[in-house]
Amino acid sequence: MPVRKGLAAGLLLITPALGLAAPVAGAAETTTVVTGPWSGPGGWSTATCPEGSHLTGGGYAFRPAGSGDAVLVNAPNPDDPSTWAVRAGHGTVQAYAACETETETKA
Repeated sequence: MPVRKGLAAGLLLITPALGLAAPVAGAAETTTVVTGPWSGPGGWSTATCPEGSHLTGGGYAFRPAGSGDAVLVNAPNPDDPSTWAVRAGHGTVQAYAACETETETKA
């Protein structure tokens, strides 16, 4: 069966032109995508950001069990803000977490 992929961005873009926020001088951001394990049928998959980074969004790969099957949950884990959680109706899923780390840059 084909694998379907989805991505939900938990990322809000704020631009200096709107006067809402400006980038921090001397800081660069690195994004890493962490992949969780494939779930069992109708099960959960989670992907957790490494220590020192924070979750900015997530998504999934989905192998439906049949016609009409769906992903039931695709969101940050309310019990762990560094983890993305996904649950399949009957098929299998694999969670992805987009993780960001700020690093100092030399001027």
